[in-house]
Amino acid sequence: MGLLIYLLLAGAIKTQAQNKIIVEVSNFENNKGVCVVGLYNNNIAFSGKGEPVKKLLITPVNNSATAVFDNVEEGTYAVSVIHDANKNNKFDTNFLGIPTEGYGASKNKLPFASAPKFEANKFIVAPNSTSTVNIKLRYLF
Repeated sequence: MGLLIYLLLAGAIKTQAQNKIIVEVSNFENNKGVCVVGLYNNNIAFSGKGEPVKKLLITPVNNSATAVFDNVEEGTYAVSVIHDANKNNKFDTNFLGIPTEGYGASKNKLPFASAPKFEANKFIVAPNSTSTVNIKLRYLF
């Protein structure tokens, strides 16, 4: 009887996601500061009007960095990356609003005159999968 109850309860409990996203970031101008890697599951949060599902701060080494998001639920995501070289916890821009620090997004779809879009950079995380995302940072100045 105890085994039957255990099996019923085990079937009713949702198992933790086993999905993983590995984010490989390259093209750092230097190894200063931190790389801020955000994982988003919707356009509003990705556009800066919300919070990421998960966020990691990684120190660049040899002008690259790797972030690993474990236990990610299946679904649609996009990744954004900022090289916060001066570690002031913000994405610096000049007086015209043009970025002065490196930035990137999951599919490297980076419009020249606007911020990256969720729709252009989204990808799907399937059940029991490992996704690798390669991001090449862009610096405008």
